[in-house]
Amino acid sequence: MRKIRFILLFALLFGATSVFAQYEVSGYVKDSQSGNPLPGVSVQVVGANLNAVTDEKGFYKFEGLKGGTYLIDYVLSGYETFENSVNIEGSIQLPDVLLKSGISDDAYMAFNEVTISIDDLESESGGQAVSGLLQSQNDAFASAAAYTFSAARFNIRGYMPEYSILLMNGIPVNDPESGFASWSSWGGLNDVTRNREARNGLTPTDWSFGGLGGATNLNVRASQQRIGTRVSYASTNRTYTNRVMFTHSTGMMENGVAFTISGSRRWAEEGYVEGTNYDAWAYFVGIEKKFNDKHSVAFTTYNAPIKRGMQGVSTDEAKELAGTNYYNPNWGYQNGEKRNAKVRFQQEPTFILNHYWNINPNLTVTTSAGYSFSTYQTTSLNWYDALDPRPDYYRKLPSYWVDSDPSVVSAITDAFMNDPSISQINWDYLYQVNYNSFDDNDSLRSKYIVENRITDSRQFTFSSVANWVVTPEIKINGGVDASIYKGKNYKVIDDLLGGQYWLDIDQFVERDFFSNPDLAQNDLDNPNRKVAVGDEFGYSYDANVNNGNIWAVANYTLDRFDFYAGANYNYTEFWRTGNMRNGRFPQDSKGDSPKQVFHNYGVKAGATWKISGRHYVDGNLAYITRAPFFRNSYISPRTSNFVIPGLTNEKITAADINYNLRTPYIKARFSAYYTRFTDQTQRKSFYDDTYRTFINYTMRGIEKVHKGVEFGAEIKLTTTLTLNTAASLGSYQYTSRPLATVTQDNLGTVLVQDQVVYIKNFFVPNSPQTVAMLGIRYASPKYWFIGADVSYYDHIYIDFAPGKRTAEALQGLEPGDPRRDALTAQEKVPSAYLVNANIGKSWKVKDYYINLNFMVSNILDNTDFKTGGFEQARYSVAEQTSNKFPPKYFYNYGRTYYLILGLRF
Repeated sequence: MRKIRFILLFALLFGATSVFAQYEVSGYVKDSQSGNPLPGVSVQVVGANLNAVTDEKGFYKFEGLKGGTYLIDYVLSGYETFENSVNIEGSIQLPDVLLKSGISDDAYMAFNEVTISIDDLESESGGQAVSGLLQSQNDAFASAAAYTFSAARFNIRGYMPEYSILLMNGIPVNDPESGFASWSSWGGLNDVTRNREARNGLTPTDWSFGGLGGATNLNVRASQQRIGTRVSYASTNRTYTNRVMFTHSTGMMENGVAFTISGSRRWAEEGYVEGTNYDAWAYFVGIEKKFNDKHSVAFTTYNAPIKRGMQGVSTDEAKELAGTNYYNPNWGYQNGEKRNAKVRFQQEPTFILNHYWNINPNLTVTTSAGYSFSTYQTTSLNWYDALDPRPDYYRKLPSYWVDSDPSVVSAITDAFMNDPSISQINWDYLYQVNYNSFDDNDSLRSKYIVENRITDSRQFTFSSVANWVVTPEIKINGGVDASIYKGKNYKVIDDLLGGQYWLDIDQFVERDFFSNPDLAQNDLDNPNRKVAVGDEFGYSYDANVNNGNIWAVANYTLDRFDFYAGANYNYTEFWRTGNMRNGRFPQDSKGDSPKQVFHNYGVKAGATWKISGRHYVDGNLAYITRAPFFRNSYISPRTSNFVIPGLTNEKITAADINYNLRTPYIKARFSAYYTRFTDQTQRKSFYDDTYRTFINYTMRGIEKVHKGVEFGAEIKLTTTLTLNTAASLGSYQYTSRPLATVTQDNLGTVLVQDQVVYIKNFFVPNSPQTVAMLGIRYASPKYWFIGADVSYYDHIYIDFAPGKRTAEALQGLEPGDPRRDALTAQEKVPSAYLVNANIGKSWKVKDYYINLNFMVSNILDNTDFKTGGFEQARYSVAEQTSNKFPPKYFYNYGRTYYLILGLRF
């Protein structure tokens, strides 16, 4: 009887799988003008977890499709997305797909590439960065978020960039110290980074477990670059003013070798903001060897060194006096030329080796190894026993003298408005002070210097990913990756400004503890060290971070439903290695600190309901734990090994549901989401007027909830006229009252323990929580287009100073006291809207292809658009007011343009 039941069960299962026959679908994708094959095209079966990328011949193939009608999308940057409705009744090779050139994605990418991020500014808000600029895909909302909304530094669902995973040819490139991915590491290489596979949110991928904010893999294989040569020139009035670029790709040649080379230069004597110069170069070399149908090896190397003068951020008072919201306090005249004190230089030479192994038609393995070494440098003024040299220092502004003689206020106001030696850095004065700073040995001890704060890093990364089609219904993706990272953080003397040496001691400790000279020593093993240009001083330590990760995602496909489930395990360890024995922490500053070890995991699952070939509903659930990053884990990493009390893993619970509509005339998505963060930590450092020294303010037990809805649609009004619209209504709020520990930076003394910070219901700062856009575009059959859009931004809140939201700060202030409201409220900046437009044309002249694109952003020249800001942490405890230290704001650029002319052959 048992044997009969087994035979019946086998027959039932065999019948269930054989009723629905599995077919192979293939085809070629070509350029509509030249007829050349297009490699790197992302080919996606809508509503199913099936996707492919065209090879060097423009060929793609799907296996495991059942009979029925499907929508297939063909997506390639710089081309119009093509949608193909096909009826599958058996294995078939589809007719060739011819993609038409669209608005050059290079123009969009470059336009956003020069958008100033919060990280570019002298911010006290923790150095946030712009959300991923290149995560757009065949999705109206994602495109709007990546391009249009980026003007306001919009973060999708309010997630910081560290929650998105970025890979280059399968190698994770997020910074191990901070979690951020620096797009500037390959800035100016737009031609070769245009091929990308992006998944927003929790959607599964073939090459990564993914992140909360999605994952993007930049495909830079030489065999999948566009064949031919391209040269281009761009003119703009943003961070840089000129750009030239050259790219040549052979495609896969008869000898099985593909080769790509690309390079660019971007420069500006002065950018949009006064005193900001820009000089950037970039190169890329890729080579790939195809040995046979099973094995290919690719080697890639690139680098993008950038040197630029930085824009500072100031109070509205200083900006009003200067007559512009783009006032930059970082520069001053020296010998009749503008000199910026804050100059940033960075580069990250990277080498990647990939092995692509097609074991059989159902199993592929991609193994990658990467090595990079980088430097990230920022110069800054430093001073000792001298007046603050910053022109917008609060004691130099009229508001500080408002209670004195009105004539004094008038004189200061007039000087700031009309005398550059007052409103900008007075380099002549700094030199003169140093020329007169003789010590007891008649040597010149500099009181003012320019220092260079540097992070030099080395990283080795390994990754291996397998894609296995187990059965036509079951597909499993999985992989392992690991990285070893070491970053040296230190500073050197960049310019003594006419002096002969700088004494390497802590001035605040020397002032307060002059009876104990050892305490003031930054390098106790070399006391009272006189340092010159190029010498290390102040601090020097290594950040050591090792990571290991293993993951797998299984996909199960049925006629009406698709399911997936995945899990990952992550191991993280990090420790600090001090290179100097600090006088304040002689036992806890030099050598290796104890290792911090974290074990984490993530699980996620989702399902898609294919209501019909045009309507899809999908949902995703995830629970993820994550180790804290090195930069948020130490109380004062420059001077000691002490970690934040209660350091623990962050926990994230997330869910979303999405409705997708795909008709010949409408592509739309509506989404609702909910995300809860717990056990986050945060550290801020600032000068405290009460203790007259720098303090470290660390919070733990931070909880937040992000919830909201998203909508995006692309509507074909006619064959040539398209309407695009997108909107996001979100609420990103703190839901806990964290505990803070306040420590004195130069001594490590705990000043306050477990201080309650009353920020429950405050909003996550510096990203609009309400955005909307409406755009229209006309695309002529004769290869020209014109388009425009209007976008709206609201519910933008500035970053808050947590120390003002404590019982101690409010002590003695009765309800109704305006000072109490000023200290407890979170500031919301005014709403704003922007209007943008673009126009372009493509020509074919014999075998040459010419494209011209012109974009204008903020046509109405709205220069009052505050995109965020931050409160200064300093405030007067005696007066219980922060009027002397008002907030500082970020402003969107006024009217800017981007013009690009390209030639391809």
